Amino acid sequence: MNNFYKIIKSIHVISKLPIHVFDKKFLLKNLYVSNQVYILPYDFKKHLTQPNSKKSPYLFSGIFDEVFLQFCFKDIILILGPFITNHLDENNILKKIRTITRDENYENHLSRYLHHLPVFPLGDIRDILILLNFIFNGDDECPYSKELHQQVSLNEIKIKNNTINNYTNRIFNAENYLYYYEAQLLDLVRKGDLKSLKENLAKTSNSIIPNVSGDFIRTEKNYTIIILEKLSSQSIQLGHDITNIYRLRDFYIKQLENITELMDVLYVRDTAIIHFTKIMHDFLSGSCSSFVKSVIQFIGLNLYSSIKISDIANKFFVSESTLRSKFKKETGLSVIEYINKRKINEAKLLLRSGLSPLEVSGTLDYYDYSHFYKTFKKFTGISPKDYQFSTNLLDKEKII
Repeated sequence: MNNFYKIIKSIHVISKLPIHVFDKKFLLKNLYVSNQVYILPYDFKKHLTQPNSKKSPYLFSGIFDEVFLQFCFKDIILILGPFITNHLDENNILKKIRTITRDENYENHLSRYLHHLPVFPLGDIRDILILLNFIFNGDDECPYSKELHQQVSLNEIKIKNNTINNYTNRIFNAENYLYYYEAQLLDLVRKGDLKSLKENLAKTSNSIIPNVSGDFIRTEKNYTIIILEKLSSQSIQLGHDITNIYRLRDFYIKQLENITELMDVLYVRDTAIIHFTKIMHDFLSGSCSSFVKSVIQFIGLNLYSSIKISDIANKFFVSESTLRSKFKKETGLSVIEYINKRKINEAKLLLRSGLSPLEVSGTLDYYDYSHFYKTFKKFTGISPKDYQFSTNLLDKEKII
């Protein structure tokens, strides 16, 4: 146990963060603090979770939105902090203080407290957790790494169902650094290699402090939305289906808007990065040429119109026979078969959203309802109406 406290002290010295040490009964056993950071007399008990609990919040906030990090080891609970995730200007400091008091002496004390808070970008919290997990558990994974991959699987289902329910002084050039980080991230996702993403993201410095002051959570949400936009744009440029990419992007943006904790913002951001990498892996595994990928994109954008092979051939300046031959060779489906599969897949979503079979037929621009009915039954084995009222919401059929 003596070695344990030596390690805790070393972490405190290196990070400059105050560290509270509690036992499993939530009794304070030790406190490491320096004159470089003030602390307020918080009662942490309402935030603490049992050391063996799998529902540790990792992060929680104080009355000024300053952040504390919780880490559990055996029967010990560590609280690191306070710190902030972006810089505060004088106006925001004063605004935060005056929500608490108008007493001048107390204001001065709180101002010193906020001015001395160290800044750790939200992305660095992942690395701090990895370090703590390695020091105390011998595991070099982020404690919530497995949860992220599990969450991707859950989100793939949720996206389908949701679709149905329709400080500026820095010692470096911040803009260049931000560009470099994002370029590395996009390159890792583009390769579609989850193992490479996992290994190289740990090597990629991600100390990004969004250059916005004020509401920390809103700032991090906005930055996450920027990342989602860039991931979406890259995926589309590489040939992925535009409709599916926008649905994926919108799913994660919607998740962000319901979040009230910083740790949850980071969780959603990391889950989205893994998810985009996974779909890129699946897409690249198809090994279609850029020409066929472009045709697939064109079909995806025109599902609600009547799509003729002659229109596609004219769009891409090739003969109909060349189009048919290349598409069949690379996808295993004829152009007409692929269009029908995509339209029927879209029809399923529309039926689940509550549109009548007749309305779906018109929306997808079928010649008449009889044509839609026969095509739907050919690909699904049941009528549109029977499908609409069936209980199996999950369609296991893979569409390119």
